[in-house]
Amino acid sequence: MRIEICGGIASGKTTLARLLRRAGFAPVLEEFRRNPFLGAFYANPTRYAIETELSFLLQHFHAIKKAASSRLGACDFSLVLDHAYAKVTLSAKEERQFERLLRWLVDQIGEAPLFVHLMCPPSVELARIRRRGRVRERGISIRYLADINEALADLLRPVRSNVLVLDSHKLNFAGDRGVQKQVLRDVKDFVWRRTKRTGIGPRL
Repeated sequence: MRIEICGGIASGKTTLARLLRRAGFAPVLEEFRRNPFLGAFYANPTRYAIETELSFLLQHFHAIKKAASSRLGACDFSLVLDHAYAKVTLSAKEERQFERLLRWLVDQIGEAPLFVHLMCPPSVELARIRRRGRVRERGISIRYLADINEALADLLRPVRSNVLVLDSHKLNFAGDRGVQKQVLRDVKDFVWRRTKRTGIGPRL
């Protein structure tokens, strides 16, 4: 069992996953620096999109397999978010191949039963990206961020009953202790309501 944290670039996914450790979750963090194609992708997204998206998909699949735990895992990545990136960056033919592999991988590890969707305006995401100053991210446009957010929202809509939406622009869970406590309560209550029938809730 796992909860996948979804959101655009710089929406606060890793910050939230680390925060959830306080509530008994086991953080499963993306190792994006290990993607050998990321630099080439940012330099030329059209040319190097397919290997970049497939590499991230396989990295995330491997991390989920490796992170088997008695506790509920909190991933700062999502296979649904991978799908959203694929919809934005890949050609129609490439996307079909991506989706075929995605379906096969999900058959191996199961669908994520729960999601936290971090909503954040593209303008705020872009400002955060600029502040953190990663060289590779200099070419990211507000249009790209908006497209990712839109694709993600569309993919989450069919499973919205299993999605907790948090406004990561208004909720400063990075530094405000009061907000941190509120968010932890909200996530724990959400997980308890959705999983009490499976017996996972009491382990949090």
